[in-house]
This record gives sequence, structure tokens and C-alpha cells, in this order.
Amino acid sequence: MIVLLTAPKFDEATEYSNKWALKIREKLIEKNITFIYLGGQEIKRIDFENSTKQCDTIIFYNHGSEDAWYGNKNEKICDLDNVNILKNKYVYTVSCLSAKKLGVEAFKNGSIVFIGYKETFVFSTEEEELFEDSANYGIMLIIEGYDWKEAFIKMKERYNENIRKAKSFWTKTWLAWNRDNLTKYDYEQPPESKCLLRKIAIKLFGTKAWKLTRLLFLGIILFLIGFGIALHDFAHQVWQLKGTVLSLEGGYIGFLLMFLGYLLSIHELLQKL
Repeated sequence: MIVLLTAPKFDEATEYSNKWALKIREKLIEKNITFIYLGGQEIKRIDFENSTKQCDTIIFYNHGSEDAWYGNKNEKICDLDNVNILKNKYVYTVSCLSAKKLGVEAFKNGSIVFIGYKETFVFSTEEEELFEDSANYGIMLIIEGYDWKEAFIKMKERYNENIRKAKSFWTKTWLAWNRDNLTKYDYEQPPESKCLLRKIAIKLFGTKAWKLTRLLFLGIILFLIGFGIALHDFAHQVWQLKGTVLSLEGGYIGFLLMFLGYLLSIHELLQKL
């Protein structure tokens, strides 16, 4: 494991999240894990992009939006334009909203796992230690050697434990909010697709169908349209010759073999993506 720990600091909220991230830094040092630290100051996009080339695990703390992480008030260090830098990475983020779109696109672009929050991450300075413990718990377990699936499950359980410990009504409320919006994307638990064609592809090929690009989808659609037109014309000619389309003809066997070959080719392509 080679970790990129990124925790920009540039306003009051990031003062706290940067402090939480320093606890992770201490754990990485304790476990003698190689890591790159970008934190304690504003972070530039180019520095973040270059650092991602040297790691397999990315931890990001601080401000996010539905489609981006921020290195300072105005600069996005990761967004939909460079999300491919998360390909083949394990990603753990404590930031607002970024699991909603950025996490989905990261998964589609080949992230191995993405753990983050799909709505605003909320905390208060009252009982702050419970928010810190809940946010840090999953990655602390991963550093200890737990796999990501087990760490995610235990992180949810930790939220429940801290909700029971909390004395303030609002602490309980916000911890429950964060717990419910904590999200993991991987091939066991992929995002839910809103695209009908992708839903069909997932039914046919499983979750690896998420790797199909729009251009590949277009190619599939064009093939199926052309295949349907050719099959229709062949069936029409059979009907003209025999008065029925239901006749055992070599052409039908050829169409069936072509279609099966096409499905096998797509399946094999997905295995190699």
C-alpha cells in the first residue's frame, strides 16, 4: 500500500478536518506504510495530479461538491475532467457530496473502491471527538489490515456506537445523517444506474457492464439495429418463398451463431477492461 493523504487547510472547517487527517498520518507512520502527504495548506491541482501517479490508495479530507474535491476555495483538484486519475485506485474521502457524481464517475473510470458521502458531511464542535472517530474509523481499520468491505461495515457499526454514546440531540442527529449518507462503490456494491441500456447490460453481463463507454454503447446499438434489419429482411424472404417465417433455415442458424458470438465477444472484452 502506497498512500496519498490529502487534507488542504484554508478555512475554519478545514482546520478541523486537517486535524483529523493528521491522526491518520500518525497511524501511517506507526504502521510504517509509505505515504505522500499533501496537507496543512492550499493544494494545487497539478501537485495532486502528479502525486496520484505514485500511489495506489487516495485519502482525501475537506471540501467537496457533487462532482469535485477542492484544494482551496476556488481550485478543484479532482473533478469530472480529470477523474481518470482515480483509475485503479482505492479511494477514501471525508468530504461533502462527492459520492453523488464524482464517486460514480470514478467507479465508471476504473476505481477499485470508492468510499465517501453522497450528501453534505455534517459535524459540530460539540462532541467533536465522536465525529472524528466515526469519520476516521474505516481508514484506520484499513491501515490495520482490514479489507475495504469489512472496514465499511464496521464503520457503519461505529457510527451506531457513537450515536449511542452522544449526549446531544444534534450530535446524534448529525451522526445518523452522516452514517446514512456514507456510501461505498465497488463491483459488489456498484452505483445504481439511471440509464435503461446500462441496466439491461448489467443484467446481461453483470456489474462489469459499468465499464462500457458511451461510444461502445453506441456501437452495440448500431450493431443490434443492423442485426434486426438484416434478420427482418431474411425472415421476409423466407415468408415470400414458403408462406411462413417459421422454417428451419441455415440463415437463422447463422444469425443465432453471430448473436451468440457477439455476446461472447462483449463478455470477453469486459473481462479485459
